[in-house]
Amino acid sequence: MAGPRFFVDPADIAGGQAVLRGGEAEHLRVVLRAGPGTAVSLADGTGRVHEARVVRVARAEVTLQLGAVGHEPPASPRLCVVHGLPKRRKLDEVVQRLSEIGVDRIVPVTTQRSEVSLDAEGAAKVVARWRAVALAAAKQSRRARVLEVADVGTWTGAFPAGAAGAVLWEEAEVPLRAALDVTAGELFLGIGPEGGLTRVEVEGSGLPAATLGPTILRTETAALVAAAAVLTLSGRLA
Repeated sequence: MAGPRFFVDPADIAGGQAVLRGGEAEHLRVVLRAGPGTAVSLADGTGRVHEARVVRVARAEVTLQLGAVGHEPPASPRLCVVHGLPKRRKLDEVVQRLSEIGVDRIVPVTTQRSEVSLDAEGAAKVVARWRAVALAAAKQSRRARVLEVADVGTWTGAFPAGAAGAVLWEEAEVPLRAALDVTAGELFLGIGPEGGLTRVEVEGSGLPAATLGPTILRTETAALVAAAAVLTLSGRLA
């Protein structure tokens, strides 16, 4: 669909019109200098994508007339990346890249070798930033759904019983492609922080340990390469 991609809350759609508020409205009004008649592509986060045109620009909101609508069904299998907290802002890049290639969910977690310690306030701030990064990346890559960024959790609590997928580990000998069961409806991919994962953590995930090859990748590189490999092996990427 033509025009830049924006996301709207489904609750703000009614009577053939949609209202953008907050940062989305500001981006359209201030950055793109949109006026009546400007064409955009409007996603509501549930898979529906509307053709739309601006009909009214106000200081705090932008009203759009909706046109044709398409629907993108949920991708299968879903891919959830569980990522140990890395230092500095490395996870910003991870969130951006994983969003671009179509990962569905990322769960940032603390691990035994994480060098990052967050209190409740700090965790809330970084999660808000990651969600903003995910939204911007979804707009840039024209996704119909925004990558879900979970609250910061723990490694032990991130993998549900019976989960399918794999955990990347430098001591693993089984290639990722051999460790995966891509017939599952949802796949989990575990990635450690800079210091890697302990044997106890790997075994505690309940998933097979896997390797990407003989070289040791940076944590942010491993996340992108492994996620792209999983999406390719499962048929979601060409």
